[in-house]
Amino acid sequence: MSKRIGKYKVGGKNQALSTMDGAVIQGNLSGIANLTTTGTNTLAGATNFGVLRKRQKVTQLVDLGGSGGALTALTQADSGTHFLVPALTGGVHTMALPAVTAANVGWHARFTAVGTLAQIFKLQTAQTADKIINAVPDGDGTVTKTAASNEFRLLAEAEAGAGFSITMISATAGIAFLVHDLAAGIAANTGEYGQA
Repeated sequence: MSKRIGKYKVGGKNQALSTMDGAVIQGNLSGIANLTTTGTNTLAGATNFGVLRKRQKVTQLVDLGGSGGALTALTQADSGTHFLVPALTGGVHTMALPAVTAANVGWHARFTAVGTLAQIFKLQTAQTADKIINAVPDGDGTVTKTAASNEFRLLAEAEAGAGFSITMISATAGIAFLVHDLAAGIAANTGEYGQA
């Protein structure tokens, strides 16, 4: 008895080869330009995907001018983004960090100055109980470590190239965020970072 698969009428033998009817693909799939699947895909044995290219999401922040103010709050969707901070005018520019939740653990972002900032750019925790662990360079090879700040800042003196990464390392408010991978824009790595 024949059956239709898409627009084709097939007999029993070809029906048994149809993946639409539960057949398993075996062998080499060379020559297939696009392979689309739905549902759960299970790969067994050695799996080679060739060269995977992943581009980092980069977002240019916008100077608010005027009296500065609050930039759009960060969310889980911003995880993995590299934010470029331009020269700023008109006062402190603030971004709120995402909420500290188990679902957000692992959230991370990078911030890099692309000009001399001229104003403070700061990340601020969403709740006072949420804390940031950081170590600010003193310019003499030492650092001032703080394990309980609510803000991490690129100061007005920060020059192009100054930057840092921040990661939500815990759903426990008191040890929620870690600032790491600081880069210097000024010689001796001093006067570019602050915390409160």
